[in-house]
Amino acid sequence: MSTHKLYIGIGTNLSTAEQVLLWTKRKLSEAFRGEARYSTPVKTDPVNFPSKEKFTNQLVIIETEVPTAFAKPLLKSIERQLGRTDEDAARGVVRLDLDLLSLDGKILREEEWERDYIKQAREELEGAGS
Repeated sequence: MSTHKLYIGIGTNLSTAEQVLLWTKRKLSEAFRGEARYSTPVKTDPVNFPSKEKFTNQLVIIETEVPTAFAKPLLKSIERQLGRTDEDAARGVVRLDLDLLSLDGKILREEEWERDYIKQAREELEGAGS
């Protein structure tokens, strides 16, 4: 099996962000079963989203043997397990947002990839052993 490198953006605007991030870390570990490195969480203002609440964002780099075709479905499943719904999003509530930003060197979400907090997180993680 070949190893794949995923960059995943994690975001939540719940007041319980610390618990959400811990739960997410456990779920990502169970789903991808690979080496994972997490950036320091940062607070950001919402971007193009109807919310008054700040977001807590984090980046994770995962190296995994899970086939690439399963990456996005696994992320969506984890979001749903935490109770993410379209209705909440319409009200400005994001329990958990998991975005596959890059897969094996291919940028999948250019706008998010170029955000300052993602750039800073990449620098933090890539300098830590990539």
